[in-house]
Amino acid sequence: MSSSLRRLIPSLITLASLLCGFTAAVLSGHQELALAGVCIIAGYFFDGADGEAARRLGVCSAFGLQLDSLVDAVTFGVAPALLVYQHLLALGSPPWAAWMVCAGYVMGGIVRLARFNLLPIKTARSDSVGLTISTAGATLALSVLANVTHGRRVLPATGFVALATVLACLMVSRIRYPALATLLRRRGLSAALLGTAALLAMRLPAALVGLALTGGYISFGLLRAVHEMI
Repeated sequence: MSSSLRRLIPSLITLASLLCGFTAAVLSGHQELALAGVCIIAGYFFDGADGEAARRLGVCSAFGLQLDSLVDAVTFGVAPALLVYQHLLALGSPPWAAWMVCAGYVMGGIVRLARFNLLPIKTARSDSVGLTISTAGATLALSVLANVTHGRRVLPATGFVALATVLACLMVSRIRYPALATLLRRRGLSAALLGTAALLAMRLPAALVGLALTGGYISFGLLRAVHEMI
């Protein structure tokens, strides 16, 4: 494979994530919240694939880092905020309150990305300082999907307000989160996660299963931080 093609592949994957985020934002404006949530989740998988592709092809670069951050701001910052904003309106929240919550989430995500770009280049096995914006955005998308596809309300409007606020605080925090790739490389842990997901999928919709897994990951970082403080 030529050098130029190797450099192009990760960028194309990153731009696919951008396309997912932009599509989600447009769909949210048309009240197609389920499809918008699915697009954000698709962008989440593309976001994980671009870094892995760059490492395997040996083409990690500063350009790729900046492109990834810019795309993350759209796909996991603006798009989930618009999705939650529209859902909060549908739940009866005042527009000004929905705007404040979603604006706070976007600002937290942008601050997290700006700080990340100033840190040394992260390796696949190193922890992230603060919750990544991609995981935060995926969590918001899954929470909306759980509400609109489950057949009954899983989270009330106040639940989304609390969730978006907590995610914004975790993104700007100093709490360390392990790389998902590192966790998945542990065979025992991977088997346990897959088994748990399979059992949950027998009784729960996919969105609820995904929300439970991301919630467990977020809780792990919090519990580890508390344990280290004791």
